[in-house]
Amino acid sequence: MTKNTSCPQCKPKPITVTQYKDGQWAVHPDVVSIEVPVTLHFNNEPTQLWAWPEHLEDLVAGHALLDLGGGSMETVVEKVNDHEFSVTLGEPIENDLEPGKLHGAEMLAAMAKFIDEEGQWHGTGCFHRAGVYDAKTHTMLHRTEDIGRHNCVDRLAGWASRTKTPLSGLVLMVSARVTASLCAKALRAGYKFIISRSAVTSASIAMAQEHGVTLVGFARDQEKRFTVFHDLQTPRVLT
Repeated sequence: MTKNTSCPQCKPKPITVTQYKDGQWAVHPDVVSIEVPVTLHFNNEPTQLWAWPEHLEDLVAGHALLDLGGGSMETVVEKVNDHEFSVTLGEPIENDLEPGKLHGAEMLAAMAKFIDEEGQWHGTGCFHRAGVYDAKTHTMLHRTEDIGRHNCVDRLAGWASRTKTPLSGLVLMVSARVTASLCAKALRAGYKFIISRSAVTSASIAMAQEHGVTLVGFARDQEKRFTVFHDLQTPRVLT
């Protein structure tokens, strides 16, 4: 899993800020997240992304797969320089597995660990998270962080390509709201079970219904609650 970074160029940037709070002005030190431009070359066309500058190979591979074409495939990433990469596609990865079932208590416990685990999420207030949970082995296999919520899902797809892991057999957990664009990206990655700590939209519910995807929102351990927006007649969410 992604931990606090040891990459010098990725560490939060210290700054001095002026803050107004409780009717008073104060000057104090703070930190902000580093965000850099990243250039991806795919099919001889450049694409620019903005991202936190660690593990960029997974980010560009996943973006090529989910946004530029490819689906679930192996990728070859060639580094041009620190922030520029070339991606080509390899062999398809079998990606039609069933993700398994989750009891409510396990879902909340897994979400709590996913959110509470140390990482960039806590330092700057600027990051989103995504992770893949194996409901059959009851383990979180991989977690990603980035400033953009779509980048987090791209990074998971890049990791899955690199490790030849079928995402259809895993549960996607995200810190962000599930909008139509994020749900569509998750579907392209092959997910059949999505859990968000935040809200979902009407469009994402419609997509889940159309494609037989289990969609859960507002999964918050401290409040001991979650909302099932769509599940199957043979449910994946168990009481």
